[in-house]
Amino acid sequence: MRLSLRWQLGLLIPCAALAAASLHAGSGQAGLRHHRLPEPWSQLTQAQQQALFKVRRDWELRSYPQRLALLKNRQLCLKDAGTLEAYRSCRRQSSQARKALRRQGRTLINGERKRLGLAPLPERRSWHHRPQKSRP
Repeated sequence: MRLSLRWQLGLLIPCAALAAASLHAGSGQAGLRHHRLPEPWSQLTQAQQQALFKVRRDWELRSYPQRLALLKNRQLCLKDAGTLEAYRSCRRQSSQARKALRRQGRTLINGERKRLGLAPLPERRSWHHRPQKSRP
């Protein structure tokens, strides 16, 4: 399968972020500025791992039809988009719907984490909404 240059560049960002995070992970403070990170999977008990696995698996199975419908709706919307603004609107609506579905899953998983006595998962922050650093 051959990826377009746009997709290759799009995949470069997460790869670079992952590489930077792995290089920075040894410092002990990587990513702890804004919120507490959940404990590593290996530090959970077997019962906690099993409970979280079941909740996540069940959520993915239950939400599959919704995720499939979101993809189909986006495809139809994009096919019907005759202008750049209509195209952008499709992307915006699709993105908002995916985020809402992810929030539902996160709420469900955090409920189980709370029941198990674990910290909730931190909120995801998109890279383009982070505040700009001021330059001296």
